[in-house]
Amino acid sequence: EWQLALELLQRMPELGATADVISYNAAISACEKAGQWQMAVALLARMPKVGLNPNVISYNAAICACERGLQWESVLDLTRQMSAARVAMNTATHTAALMTFSSAGRWQEALSLGPGGSPRAADLGRSCGTLLMECEQRDLLAVEVSLTDRLSAAAREGRELPADLALVLDLSARLRRREQQPQELQGLFQALRRPRPQGGGRTWASLPYQRELQLLRHVLTEAPAGSAAAAAAAVDDFGAELGEAGSWAKFAGGSKAATLLAAVRGARLGDRVLEIGTYCGNSALRLAAALPGVRVTTLELDPLLVAIARSLLAFAGLAASVDVWTGPSKLLLPRLRPLRFSAIFVDRWGSQYDEDLALIQEHELLQQAGGVLVADNVLTTAAASFLWQVAHPPSNSFEGAFTSRMLAVREVAQSSEEDWMSVSVANFQADVFRQAPPIPPELLALQAASERLRERVIRSEAARLEKGAFTEHAKATLSGAGIAPLE
Repeated sequence: EWQLALELLQRMPELGATADVISYNAAISACEKAGQWQMAVALLARMPKVGLNPNVISYNAAICACERGLQWESVLDLTRQMSAARVAMNTATHTAALMTFSSAGRWQEALSLGPGGSPRAADLGRSCGTLLMECEQRDLLAVEVSLTDRLSAAAREGRELPADLALVLDLSARLRRREQQPQELQGLFQALRRPRPQGGGRTWASLPYQRELQLLRHVLTEAPAGSAAAAAAAVDDFGAELGEAGSWAKFAGGSKAATLLAAVRGARLGDRVLEIGTYCGNSALRLAAALPGVRVTTLELDPLLVAIARSLLAFAGLAASVDVWTGPSKLLLPRLRPLRFSAIFVDRWGSQYDEDLALIQEHELLQQAGGVLVADNVLTTAAASFLWQVAHPPSNSFEGAFTSRMLAVREVAQSSEEDWMSVSVANFQADVFRQAPPIPPELLALQAASERLRERVIRSEAARLEKGAFTEHAKATLSGAGIAPLE
């Protein structure tokens, strides 16, 4: 497609059309999607020569192309060009630049770029996420607290974020500084039990993170401090209430939680367990409570959810047993080496699980013999590529790196809705990497459909009926490929 885009751009004059900024942006975007960063940068450089001024979309596509190619020097040059041309970065451009610098180990450049000029308050979390990751991983506590304070100030305005997020962020900062006193924590918890009024004429229902704060408030109100069991029960109660209201609970409770704990308890337990996808801290709480003496590490992209999770864990008395780290898994997983985990729980969107699996294997993060890999939502978000690698039907010509079982479970908010979890036990050696046979075309198509649905869900465009139809399609396709729970 990128070659076709370039051909069309080149032939526009002979077709009687004039190439404009939109035409160039489309060609640069096509090169970005195809990983052709050199051509994307070349097209951007050509624009002024033909009398066109690149706009933020032009620079965004070129910087995203360089992110894919890990070309941090080109990204640095492009950000300087934007500044000289007085083209302001948007959140997507800024995040892509930060990710490139972090991936290349150029954390100084990432911190110099900062969280952006003046992004919308609702986008600050995304802008600060990679920066907070660098601070946490490099023990730059003063810079980390400064970034958290900026997030807290944006929430305190109460215009684009719930005002109560300021309290949660303040609590998270105290926990990170390890300066909190029990009475101070109890004071913050007490304040969180009472919703604060919003500024700017906004209502709770119209703001992001309101459901997650309602979950935290429900636990603070219904469970006694220091009781992990009561906190987990309160989370399940909240999930049931969401179901009665026709909403979806984005956490593994009920039968999903029971399946996770049974699988992890069956592992040859060492001293570490990893979770990818913290959300509000529900699964990390249950793992830490069920596995005394085991260190739980959990990764979450969104720093605002990180703060909520740390607050939940602190209230349950488990803050000392769980490390909650901010950042994308593709940047954090390589940094965990040489740690080795006896169990890993993956809980985000299924079309992304194969990326996590590749990093887990590349960096030898899972215990090689008897390590357990558990994945949630593998049916409802169709983790087709991941499942083909870990649960490919056995044959005489192929012995997989995992022995896997698919388990049918129910959503905590909708007991009538079926989902699957996969439980895979590692049986590979350090010097052996077993590659699965080529993935069938129908599973490739399902993988692509899952990614398209993910993008629609992010934009809040996917209706409940659409998700149900997708789940039925995924069930039929996976079962047809020999991947399904045992009857």
